[in-house]
Amino acid sequence: MRYLFVALPRPAPGRRVFRPARRTSWGTRIFVFFVLVLAVGSIGAFLEVFLPQQIASLAKLEGSELQLARQQSGDVNTSVTTLWTDLSRGSIGLSDDQLATDLALAQRTEKSASDGLSHIQAAQAYMAQADGMPFQLHSPGFVTNDRPVLAHLQNSLNAANRLAGAAAVQIPIAQSMNQQLRSLSDLNNSLKARDWVGGARTAATLSAAVKLQQAPAANPETFLDPLWAHWIDATLAVVTAAQQLCLASAQNQAPLAQQDAAILQTARNQMAAAYGAAQTGAAAWQVKTVQPILDKVAHEAAAASS
Repeated sequence: MRYLFVALPRPAPGRRVFRPARRTSWGTRIFVFFVLVLAVGSIGAFLEVFLPQQIASLAKLEGSELQLARQQSGDVNTSVTTLWTDLSRGSIGLSDDQLATDLALAQRTEKSASDGLSHIQAAQAYMAQADGMPFQLHSPGFVTNDRPVLAHLQNSLNAANRLAGAAAVQIPIAQSMNQQLRSLSDLNNSLKARDWVGGARTAATLSAAVKLQQAPAANPETFLDPLWAHWIDATLAVVTAAQQLCLASAQNQAPLAQQDAAILQTARNQMAAAYGAAQTGAAAWQVKTVQPILDKVAHEAAAASS
């Protein structure tokens, strides 16, 4: 009981043994030397042979795409100018043959603009690939020179594509309204012949057809003068009044028919006034909305060529 707490002996420290560093064999040194030489040679070959060849190949591919984009831009510029010269007086009122020709031109121009933009995207992809190659202190020369050219071409083609797309939507509206005007002439003939049943049937069909053109005509991306949209609304008012006159006359409601006849005459006058206003304002609308975009197309194309 007297020796419950006894200090344990301190363990002896481990012996330190000096071991001399192992000498590297000459075989290892020679192997490391050859590995370093191979690494340096590989990097040198990459910098002096592979990298210039790759950049030259990418420059050639990019130049080919750039040339194609320039050709497409020139064709699109000419086509879109011709197209909107034809439409400058307003698409509504042009002959069916002229509208068909312009619609085909608009669709071709849209496709050409899209093809040109595809060439630009391909050229930009080649430039990005060349610019991303390692061990370059600066961008390749063709990237620095051609990047602003591609930007100008892209701006020109985007603007031209917008105009071509607007024409491709606007022209079918004009084609439809030309057809509805012929149907309106048939409706007027029915009114003169007092064919109330046939007139009511024609008016119902005509009303549905005209209503289908109201929303597209109000779309600002068609570049259709709002005065023409107002004329379409006035045309619908004439058709509606004629339909009411036919229905009242078919039911022998003379007082109501007289009232509808007066409404019809007022609607016809308003329709004629709206048509005249749209024709008169066509040139001003062209200068205000379309011409600035045509100028942008030409300006950007010229900047790409300079």
